[in-house]
Amino acid sequence: MDRPEQTPAPQYIQLSGDAYSRGRLLGSATRQRIEHSLETYQRLFSCCDIGWPQAISQSQRFLDPTLKFSAACVEELKGMADGAGVDFESLFALNCRTEILPADFLTRVMHSESALSSDAASAASSSDQNHQPGGVYANECTSLAATANSESIWLAQNWDWCGLQRKALCVVEHLQSRCSCITVTEAGMCAKIGINSHGLGVTLNILRSDEDGSKPGVPVHVLLRDILDCQSVQQVRERIAGLSFSSSSNVMVADQSGNVASFELSPHGFQVLSADDNCLCHTNHFLHQSLVGHDVGRPGNQSTINRLERAEQRVSGSMQLNEIIDLLSDQSDGPESICRFPDTTLPAIAQIETVCSVIMNLSQLTLSVSHAQPSISTFDHYALNSDRP
Repeated sequence: MDRPEQTPAPQYIQLSGDAYSRGRLLGSATRQRIEHSLETYQRLFSCCDIGWPQAISQSQRFLDPTLKFSAACVEELKGMADGAGVDFESLFALNCRTEILPADFLTRVMHSESALSSDAASAASSSDQNHQPGGVYANECTSLAATANSESIWLAQNWDWCGLQRKALCVVEHLQSRCSCITVTEAGMCAKIGINSHGLGVTLNILRSDEDGSKPGVPVHVLLRDILDCQSVQQVRERIAGLSFSSSSNVMVADQSGNVASFELSPHGFQVLSADDNCLCHTNHFLHQSLVGHDVGRPGNQSTINRLERAEQRVSGSMQLNEIIDLLSDQSDGPESICRFPDTTLPAIAQIETVCSVIMNLSQLTLSVSHAQPSISTFDHYALNSDRP
């Protein structure tokens, strides 16, 4: 499939200094992309009848848990807000977007009077027939780990989301004496997918449970930033233990020793999935039996099942970079494949697609990120030097 339009490369920024200083440099360097992120999420929230002041108000209940969990992350965000010339409250609301957006936000977007065209209405009606009543859920992200070869321990993901956010994509390298890291994230957000100098990597899949939004907790993007300061999968588990979460996610973590785990998080608590034959895959439904009954994103959603089965069929414990790119480029299931292209009959704000692929070699401390869908895009490659101050 041809690329519909030329896409910009993710913006790369290298930072050093204390948390506030790094944040201020990042905010200044990515000001225009942060403004784009704020515009995108203001539109998304508006389609869900959540005005920006209301989004800010809702986010404030996550501030105290965030401060208690990671004051350094709050300092980074304060610096970023000052550097970008935006208020901290708006930037913090942006980092709580997963917790604020309702589970059926895509339904609301497609039916919003401000976004819906006649063609989109027809598409939304058709889509509703394949999902539970009142809920069209965004199929987002396929993650995998392959850890059999100690020379190439892989952790990878297709990040599927609103294609408009490709223009906000950043690759941020934090140089710190204790632990450096590289994260691929949306401008204005403290972290998403990434690798650190200890050889630990992290990916993210959104899940949906029947208790999402029922209580405050640590925002998942704050958790991801904290994980990128951890040394091992075991340390991540210790950091997660005892935390409360407002929304549901799967956080897959692997380290240089070949340890890998998926942490399924929800307001019901968290459960851990381990690798089978040095491989682990995850999409957008709960796999742990204690949480399956709380899943509201799974009923009627065949895509998440198909993508998981396809990934598990193709993954192997010992893979090469080109084989992982080929897996992440799989289009066997049409519009809702592992490699996803936008449905252009929908409003732009509702077009979910593979924004980029991220592939991390934890053994060699490298991260590769595509500019768009991996089947049509080149990759930029980054090396993280653990000896660098």
